[in-house]
Amino acid sequence: MIAITTQLPRPHHRHYEWREGDQLTHLDGRPVEDVLDLYYYQPEDGIMHVVVRRTDGEEVELELPPDALDALTATFAPMEFKRCACNCVFCFIDQNPQGMRDPIYVKDEDYRFSFLYGNYITLTSLGKKGIARVIEQKMSPIFVSVHCTNTEVRTRMLGIKRQYDVCEVLRALADNGIELHTQIVLCPGWNDGPYLEQSYRDLFALRRTEEGGGGVASLAVVPVGLTAHREGLNQLDPVTKPIAATVIDQVTALQDEALAQWEGPFVHLSDEFYLLAEQSFPPAERYAGFPQEDNGVGLTRRLRENWVESLGWARDDGRAPTRPLTVITSELAAKCFEREHIPALAAAGAPPLDVVGVKNTFYGHTVTVAGLMSGGDLRGALHALPVEPRRTVCLSPRVFNSDGLTLDDLTLEDIAADQPHEVLVPDEEGFVDFWADLE
Repeated sequence: MIAITTQLPRPHHRHYEWREGDQLTHLDGRPVEDVLDLYYYQPEDGIMHVVVRRTDGEEVELELPPDALDALTATFAPMEFKRCACNCVFCFIDQNPQGMRDPIYVKDEDYRFSFLYGNYITLTSLGKKGIARVIEQKMSPIFVSVHCTNTEVRTRMLGIKRQYDVCEVLRALADNGIELHTQIVLCPGWNDGPYLEQSYRDLFALRRTEEGGGGVASLAVVPVGLTAHREGLNQLDPVTKPIAATVIDQVTALQDEALAQWEGPFVHLSDEFYLLAEQSFPPAERYAGFPQEDNGVGLTRRLRENWVESLGWARDDGRAPTRPLTVITSELAAKCFEREHIPALAAAGAPPLDVVGVKNTFYGHTVTVAGLMSGGDLRGALHALPVEPRRTVCLSPRVFNSDGLTLDDLTLEDIAADQPHEVLVPDEEGFVDFWADLE
């Protein structure tokens, strides 16, 4: 059943007036659990017959035209996450400081949000009913946190009691046409070395065999993130420079092997490994279309090429950037700018770009990614800038959620208050166009 919270918008409002507590229960005789059911079961043509149940148990059947579907879904309460029952040794949610807003502490394990938004799930709560629904409704692709294909190791890492072979579930989905993107959070001493190689081989054996078909399409390896808030949690070691270099050597060899047998390198390392090891990023073709970019895989390489190309177009159009900029960002992102972006943009004729890397005091110095910067740390860095000359300062859009709030509930206006500089948040993709449009 789907809870209804707002009235139908015009012109569909004349069909029915919702009452408080109304719930939509059926579409064309089929029970519906959520909005995905509604889109899957909607008739291709003709009238939609929906059943609404009121709080007193009365059921009302309505007829709505096909073009009312989007208007109908706009009246629904947001889908709620299915909660994660794992107790992963590396879970970042458990490492959050106290006093943050409640949604930040929510652990989701919802295959629907994996399909809709690319959220990674462990499959531990999927069950037979969930598998059947994913297959029936072709919820593809699905994003899966594998971490290790060795059942005993994975069970310990996930902190669960029931053991099961994750490859069996992946195989069932793959055999029924579901595309899968997988990830491994690399924890030194837990799932690296031979366990990493075995995980690669097991997942590569389940690889997608044709474009658009079922199977594992990619595997991302990302380093474990450790904050300063790990009281009472398992002892974990960070990925250090020597470990990062060893993993790069291992994965590069596996990529070469995959390229000899398949359509691409298959396994990818997040940018952090190359930055930690102070090694060059692979060429763009090694990222096979950047399927794991949201996982921090290949973003630096792709943005560098995108920005240089955009700068060339801007210069050809007579609208090249002319104003110097200051970027305030995390320590890791600052490394990306200093090592990759600034030299490439300068060589292409861009004006000066100054970058300030900010130490993360909110989570601890071991957390260095832009998306986990607090507003307080950014505000401190902004106020530490010299008053003169007045600057145009850019912050990463990754530090704000959809409501415009940082992790510590500050807005852009809060961060920029009481200081003389212009503070802006450009879109990553359109950074050069934003720069060129500044007067």
